[in-house]
Amino acid sequence: MTNRILLIEDDRNMAMGLEFNLKSEGFEVVHCLDGETGLAAMAGGNFDLLVLDWMLPGVDGLEVLRELRKKNISVPVLLLTARDTKEDIVEGLDSGADDYLAKPFDLNILMARIRSLLRSRSWLTQKESVKEARFGNAYINFETFDAEVAGQQVRLSYKEAMIMKLFWEKRNQVITREELLQKVWGIEGYIQSRTVDNHIVQLRKIFEANPKNPRLILSIHGSGYKFVGQ
Repeated sequence: MTNRILLIEDDRNMAMGLEFNLKSEGFEVVHCLDGETGLAAMAGGNFDLLVLDWMLPGVDGLEVLRELRKKNISVPVLLLTARDTKEDIVEGLDSGADDYLAKPFDLNILMARIRSLLRSRSWLTQKESVKEARFGNAYINFETFDAEVAGQQVRLSYKEAMIMKLFWEKRNQVITREELLQKVWGIEGYIQSRTVDNHIVQLRKIFEANPKNPRLILSIHGSGYKFVGQ
């Protein structure tokens, strides 16, 4: 089955290049020049992935993200942005992005991120795998990305659900950043190291009573992380 990708990018030259390369890889691509048109396309189409530029005319990328997540549309989103400060990246993840790539980017890395997002969904929903987790005052459904923490409903992003599933499957074990990158992002070798750390920051905000003094998602100096929820 051919994967359908929605590309929302107002730079026509960049969009033409991306569309050509994606189609060369066998993907079906729909391109929109602005956020409003992109939202309409998403509402009327069945897409497997959204590649979304942050700086769009009118309705910008973050507004598109927030609108999609508000409607519980859980399609994986790769955010393209020239804004790559820590604060910008955290804002993008907070708004619902599953991954991000700073401009200018290497085309091979972009294609690797896209392939990873497309193939990793099966790991979340494969029949033989764990479907849910309960620990402390929290509950996670790994099929729907819905969570509940202290009675409050939370909608996890695609990547957040994947990370928590790996933590749950390997609770009380040290998981290296390299293993997280390989399992969750499907990438070995170079990737911006703060990608993992920024997602961990977001998960601590959701599941920790005091994110600055975590009791569930622990940092293991020089190694990675360990989840100790029961």
